[in-house]
Amino acid sequence: MELEGKLTLIEQLEKELEEAQSRPLVATESAVAVTTSDEVTKETEVLTETPALSIGLDEDSEILNAQIADLQTQVDELETKLREEKSSHEETRVELEELQSQLDASKIEMDAQKAELQVVIDSNKASLEAELANKEQALTEAKGQIADLEKDKLANVPLNTANEIKKLKAKIEKLSSEKDNGSKASIVLTAKIAELQGKVTSLEKSLSTQKTVVQDLEVKLKQQRLEKDKQLKEMTNAMDKKEKQRAEEERNKISALERKIRELEAAGGKGQAAGRGLKAAGATGPDAKTEAQLKRLHEQVAALKTDGIEKANQIKTLQAELKNAKASAQPSAEEKQAAKKHEKILQELAKKLEVAQKKTENTEQTLKKTEEELKITKKDKDGLENDLKKLKQEMQQLGVSAAEGVSAAAKNKELETEVKHLTEENKVLTDNFNTERVLRKKYYNMVEDMKGKIRVYCRARPLSKSETDRGNTSIIRSPDEYTIHVDSTRGTKEFQFDTIFMPEMSQEKVFEDTYNLIQSAVDGYNVCIFAYGQTGSGKTYTMIGDNGQKFPGIAPRAFNRIFELAEENKTKFDFNISVYMVELYNEKLLDLMIKGGTGTGTNEKSAATEKLDIKKDKKGMVVVAGAEVKQARTSKELYALFESGSKNRHTASTKMNDESSRSHLVVSIIIESTNKQTGAVSRGKLSLVDLAGSERVAKTGATAEQLKEANSINKSLSALGDVISALSSEQQFIPYRNNKLTMLMQDSLGGNAKTLMFVNISPADYNADETTISLTYASRVKLITNDASKNADNKEIARLKGIISKLQSGEAVDDE
Repeated sequence: MELEGKLTLIEQLEKELEEAQSRPLVATESAVAVTTSDEVTKETEVLTETPALSIGLDEDSEILNAQIADLQTQVDELETKLREEKSSHEETRVELEELQSQLDASKIEMDAQKAELQVVIDSNKASLEAELANKEQALTEAKGQIADLEKDKLANVPLNTANEIKKLKAKIEKLSSEKDNGSKASIVLTAKIAELQGKVTSLEKSLSTQKTVVQDLEVKLKQQRLEKDKQLKEMTNAMDKKEKQRAEEERNKISALERKIRELEAAGGKGQAAGRGLKAAGATGPDAKTEAQLKRLHEQVAALKTDGIEKANQIKTLQAELKNAKASAQPSAEEKQAAKKHEKILQELAKKLEVAQKKTENTEQTLKKTEEELKITKKDKDGLENDLKKLKQEMQQLGVSAAEGVSAAAKNKELETEVKHLTEENKVLTDNFNTERVLRKKYYNMVEDMKGKIRVYCRARPLSKSETDRGNTSIIRSPDEYTIHVDSTRGTKEFQFDTIFMPEMSQEKVFEDTYNLIQSAVDGYNVCIFAYGQTGSGKTYTMIGDNGQKFPGIAPRAFNRIFELAEENKTKFDFNISVYMVELYNEKLLDLMIKGGTGTGTNEKSAATEKLDIKKDKKGMVVVAGAEVKQARTSKELYALFESGSKNRHTASTKMNDESSRSHLVVSIIIESTNKQTGAVSRGKLSLVDLAGSERVAKTGATAEQLKEANSINKSLSALGDVISALSSEQQFIPYRNNKLTMLMQDSLGGNAKTLMFVNISPADYNADETTISLTYASRVKLITNDASKNADNKEIARLKGIISKLQSGEAVDDE
């Protein structure tokens, strides 16, 4: 950019110089014109200086011829001077044209040099770029080879040595990059310095050349002006001298004529006196001649006076013309203005020259700073080169190890082939192991089910909006479908269950794993599915679903599945399905199928509620005596009965849950099937238990009434924990009768039921303690073994039981 600016400045200076050269040329031509007009005027004056007529009658024609010859000589001299003057002006014009042509030639030469330099720069740049590309390619290949060698070498060296080699390699690469950057910066700076120096030199040369040309032109112009002024003065002096001589000659001639006239007048007076005497004597001839001569002389005198007056007027005219010529010889206002403009242009050129010199000085200062920076860069470069030498020595030392690595490369390839083969085998073995591990757990669970072990599923809910807004994070992880990890302040704890359901698992997926238990209940087994966990962990959602039943839980899906199985087996069996619902609220067992069964209704209903009693039949199945049992012919009727009873359940809002269950819910579905061919009767029971969650008052913000409910809930859950602990440790005494909840679940925990437990947990970090406690209890439940048995009677026993039940109810019995 600076080079382009300076080239533009040089072109402007050249244009202004051309204008300055053209202006003195015009002035010179005008001066020549003035001089020429002066000479023509002088010639005219000389030509108009006609010699006075010879006064005397005796002057002959020789004098006139001599005067004409003199005049012709003067005219020839003037013409010769005029031609010389024109030739001198022509030479001046030729010189100016030669100077202009020289200036154009120098400009063309400078443009040619600039084009040549640009071509050289472009070619050098292209060659340097090609060379740089080749070097970069070679460097990349060398680096690739070094990297391959180092990989081969590092594969066979100890870990510490490999780490040290990697550090040295990183250090070498860093120093190499710094060296390359320093070299590039040095090359760029050197190129800039050379370019700037070349620009400064060319500018100085061009400026000095232009200055010299301008000075020469000014000197020549001054010389020409001085010569013209000198010639004009000489011509003016010569004209004045000739004018004086001519005036003197005229005066002399006039005085001579006057003398002759006086002499003739005197001679005429004497002749008149003599004539008067002769007249008297009678003679008249001589007087007539004298008078004629006098008359002629008077006429000549008058003509001479007239001619003198004309000459005097001509002299005045010539003097006026001479003054005008002198005035015209002086520079006119336009020429003065042009000269002022020329001087102003010269001043502007001088100012621009000063600006260019200042820029040159600034450029020189910049160059000095750049040179200093270059010196510092060179020092850094030298330091980097020294470091590089050291590193190269270290690399040479490492080269020995690299050579050993190269020698081992062949063996390494064989080993790599073997490693790949082993890796593939290992992958296959790993996949097989994982598959076998999953199958082993599955088969183990199946064996445990066959033994009567309680199956335990763990389900985690997603983080709630309030927990996310508070900035809570999840602390649970599941590496596989049987294991869950919980991160707590005491470290990470691992728990294993039959299945793990993470927050992303759907309700459909959860119900798929409970599918077979519904079949067991239809087949006549006692089945219990219950949900355990802290309040707000998602127990009710798992067991029942959401309020709008967009995502139904286990209970509604179980209702549908029972009637689907009944429909599938209706050709072989007759099914009778009934249901009862009770809740344990504040240590009281309440029948939810009775309207007002919550204890807030009439005295009749309260009395009916007091008749509820927990008993076991001969086969160990728990039944609630006194509970109202209702029949259901379709899944819709069953769900309607369930929904009607759910409306009577106690719920409340707490800080942990908007609809917190304040009681333990037990829904028992009794499925009685009669074989149409044998008459055998099977009686299965599906118990769906939604336990109330354990609570901490500080978190729930319970009121006085809710505090009483929470104490009752925690007391019953504590009793359940004692039972679980006793069963898992295989104690002889199991404290079922410590609480009505454990009495209701007596056949589910350690009894004859097939039991499935859902432990519901919260993933939030602020519930870490409650989550860990719930999982610990669930792990103990997993150790409990039940003795599941089918509740089936033959046809005769079933007939006798039917007769007994009719007699007890006061109905008539038909004799067969």
